[in-house]
Amino acid sequence: MLRWLSPVTLLSMMLLSTTLFWSHRIQAEALACGTYLDAESGARLEVIDGERARIVYDGMAPLSQRYRHVGAKLRLFNVDDGYPDDYTVSADGRTVTGDDATFRKIFVRQQTAACGQAQPPAEAGSCRADLDACIAGIDDATPVALQSACDDDLPFACVRWIDSARRKEQRSPVDSGPPPECREGTAEFSADACDRAIAKALGTALAEVATSMYADDVPLPPERLDTLPALCARHGSAKVCAKVAEELWVGGRFMQARDALRVGCERAGDSDACKHHAPLAALADAQLQPVPATMLPCGRYIADTGLMSELEFGDRGLVAGIGGNLRARLEAGLVRIRHDKGGDFVLQRIGGDHLLGIDDWNRYAVYRRDGGTASCAAPMVFDEKPLVEDCPQPGDETAAACCARGSLHGCNIAGHQFALSNAWGEAKPYYLKVCAAGVRIGCENLTRVFAHGNDETVPDDLDALCATNARHVACDVRETTHWALLSLSRAADELLREMEPSPDANPAEDEPQQKLRK
Repeated sequence: MLRWLSPVTLLSMMLLSTTLFWSHRIQAEALACGTYLDAESGARLEVIDGERARIVYDGMAPLSQRYRHVGAKLRLFNVDDGYPDDYTVSADGRTVTGDDATFRKIFVRQQTAACGQAQPPAEAGSCRADLDACIAGIDDATPVALQSACDDDLPFACVRWIDSARRKEQRSPVDSGPPPECREGTAEFSADACDRAIAKALGTALAEVATSMYADDVPLPPERLDTLPALCARHGSAKVCAKVAEELWVGGRFMQARDALRVGCERAGDSDACKHHAPLAALADAQLQPVPATMLPCGRYIADTGLMSELEFGDRGLVAGIGGNLRARLEAGLVRIRHDKGGDFVLQRIGGDHLLGIDDWNRYAVYRRDGGTASCAAPMVFDEKPLVEDCPQPGDETAAACCARGSLHGCNIAGHQFALSNAWGEAKPYYLKVCAAGVRIGCENLTRVFAHGNDETVPDDLDALCATNARHVACDVRETTHWALLSLSRAADELLREMEPSPDANPAEDEPQQKLRK
């Protein structure tokens, strides 16, 4: 039986129906494809389709984005680095304003464009289907999950997947859990043995921390390296191709690394990739084959990229570089140049009398011969001893006690303890003992005494050790330390100390200080 509705009820139903209709339209409507400009920064938001966009800065590789547009809210996911940003879209859809007040961008539509072909819908449960949850849990994702997300065209997951392989290669023995003698309830358990094992493990861990800062990168396994070129070619992402090129370079696959840089340059617009690719592109494939070095280079070598644009190889392995002389040596077919930060610049000889930069500072650099000295005197080989990490031992033994019983490691730690308290005079005898025994780090620590402890006698101490043996490591440190630069550093430290306000100063009488605090 039909029943007449009142005019008020009928009007209410019509309004509700209209509201639901437009609500549906707002929820489903995608951001208009085209270019939006942030006038202040010059950044451009380029909307590609209903899910993909990118942010472009002049001179930088574009940043790949995925977006979710619901009503007036827009969430942009930077899928190169893996983080979200929130925006508000104006009612007419022309303006996109960042919600973050600190780094706010206001993108205004400049022109519309036809949308690209949309990607297939994300599979339920996939990373792309729930980017918020995926990004939040990325640090705990398994390699299988990372590879799956990488296959779904999410560059940040590809980079994490490669990093997970590197962490596996660099895992320390101390990461394998407690040693057998520390597992209670087992036949191997022993409290005393556990104490000794823990002390040894801590010593190993500390040694690894100290050495890993300057150690060469470990190449990934060949089977993993084999998969990387296709990964870059498939994604064409600046981030992915940069990571792929780096790992291939570390693995000695220079031609494939060059190809990855080319893809990053041409397809992703990565200016850094273009800069590194250009010198490599000038080399034939045959020239990119490694050639084991049997003697040190001689003369001047120049490069268009890298930390050092010029290297002048001279007599006895001395290299004129940044801030004075450095010392080169041959090791396993590579040219290594020790620098003052504790590590080496590493160069690989290739065809055509070229050198490739292998270390982090000079990666992708191509050094070419450019005249200079035609012949050089043979390099020096110095007598050095390693610093054995044998202190502290279990119990209450101090570093000074370790040193007293003959542990050079203990002497070095004792020196550090005084140095950290700015007691460089007290630190010096400990460092000098380590240096006298032929351990390089002891001699290098003496140069810190010169720089920070205002001790002008340090060069004389090294000369005295060198006089006893021309191949003592003290001779090398003496000859390759830039003493004038250290003196300038010391003078700067003294000037800063003089500028520090006295602890007894009356703030009320120091108007400039008072203004600074305000």
